[in-house]
Order: sequence, then C-alpha cells, then structure tokens
Amino acid sequence: MSSLDFIFNLNLIILALDHLITGGLALFFPVAAIKFYRIIFGVNVPFTTGHLFILKPWGALGVFAAVVGVLPIFDPVRYEKILWALVLLLIFRIFIRSQNNKNAEIYLNISIWRNIFHIGLIVLCASIIIIQIITR
Repeated sequence: MSSLDFIFNLNLIILALDHLITGGLALFFPVAAIKFYRIIFGVNVPFTTGHLFILKPWGALGVFAAVVGVLPIFDPVRYEKILWALVLLLIFRIFIRSQNNKNAEIYLNISIWRNIFHIGLIVLCASIIIIQIITR
C-alpha cells in the first residue's frame, strides 16, 4: 500500500467513524447524542421528545453513510460512484454550514469560528476524496 493509499483509506475511515459514532448515538442513544454533540460541536439544544423524531432517522442515515463509506477502501475503482456520492454529501454539508453560520450561532450556540473550523475539516475530507478519484 502506498502512502497515498494510506491517506485515502484513513480519510474514509475517519469519515465513517464520524458518521457511525454521531449517527449511532442519535439512533440508539439520543439523550447521550445531544450531550456528545454539545461537547464535539458546541451545540446547545435541550432534549425534547420532538428531537427523537429528528435524531433517529438522521442517525440511521449516518450509520448508513458509515457502512457504505468504507466500501471504497476495499476497491476504490469499483466503488468510485460511492466516492462521488460522499463528495456530494460533503459539499451539501459545506453549503449548509456556510449558509447557516449565523443561525447556528443564534439558535444552536455554535460559535462562528467553531463552525468555520468544521467547514475546513469537511473541505479537507472532500478534497482528499477528489484527489483519490482523479489519481486512479
């Protein structure tokens, strides 16, 4: 395995773990998920029954993204379309976070700088996947 392949696979593993942990918590332990999001993302949302209706399906999608997101580790050429789908997901996340930076601060208590930091991480992950695709 080349050093580039190691970086590509590590990126996919980190993305999968992020989706698995945040999604799995939302799906199976929503109260713990809200506490975890407060620590990791700085989100300040009180737990309500209504959040269950948002967190559980969102968590299921996160777990799904984690499982599907590791497939290209085994065969990046065969699963290139999954890599493109991951890039699209990350572009959506960049767009959503960018467009809602001020609202995230007002309604979720996420500082603008913390949001920008997370946007940077998402851009980094998406860039690595794009490099992975074009170098194959």
